[in-house]
Amino acid sequence: MKNKALISFSFDDGRIDNYEILYPLLKQYNLPATLNITTGFVKGDNTLKHLAPTAPMNLGMIKELFQDNLIEIASHGYYHRNTKEDILSGQEELLKELNADKFTSYGNGFASPGTALEIDAYMKMKQELNASHLEYVRLSLRYLSYPSLKIFLRKVSRVLKWPILYRLAYQDTLMSHVEDGILYSIPVLSTIKVSELKALIKYAELSGKACILMFHSIVEDGKIRDNWDYELTKFIHLCKFLVEEREKQHLDVVTSMEIFQRLK
Repeated sequence: MKNKALISFSFDDGRIDNYEILYPLLKQYNLPATLNITTGFVKGDNTLKHLAPTAPMNLGMIKELFQDNLIEIASHGYYHRNTKEDILSGQEELLKELNADKFTSYGNGFASPGTALEIDAYMKMKQELNASHLEYVRLSLRYLSYPSLKIFLRKVSRVLKWPILYRLAYQDTLMSHVEDGILYSIPVLSTIKVSELKALIKYAELSGKACILMFHSIVEDGKIRDNWDYELTKFIHLCKFLVEEREKQHLDVVTSMEIFQRLK
């Protein structure tokens, strides 16, 4: 029997709309998510004001989220960098603020800022990261075959908006197992239609694979500020679809750490 599809929301940076808009929706629909926190950003470091077109969550909000079993808190660096030093300091300082030894009972997760962490560089620091209870790193896309064709399909799908093209372009990023603690994710930009995401999720169901959808902000309709803002009505539509599919036993919605634990 094939595995049930696993779908995960992964939100980067620690933007205030994650608390004000996203969190109430997650509770309403009983949908887990992973929030990847840039520690310096939420601690008010002035050098990180450029990181997002919005304010960060404050530490009180993050502490509240940390207490909710729906939410996995993970690290996104201190200064939004991919160096070993920044990864470790971001994790350590955030854990201090949360008065915790680990982000989850299994250990800690890290989402690569800008998904720019190179696998060779990660492998060189992996032993030291693992010693700090860091269990997984979340990167972005991957191509298992015909990368030039898949990149071409990505470009064409941006214009035509055909769900089948979107699915073909991104399906290699879905996972059936995890190697070396590396998770892959699909960046969801403001222009992506829900029908495109549905096509990918349906493929995950058919293949019994895991799919991490990388977001940054959920915003009110018509108030998009950059490519990383996703409109509220579209996101609600996606949430309702996931709830329907979950009720049919076609998928589970889980955190990134849960995907790692099930696929490792």
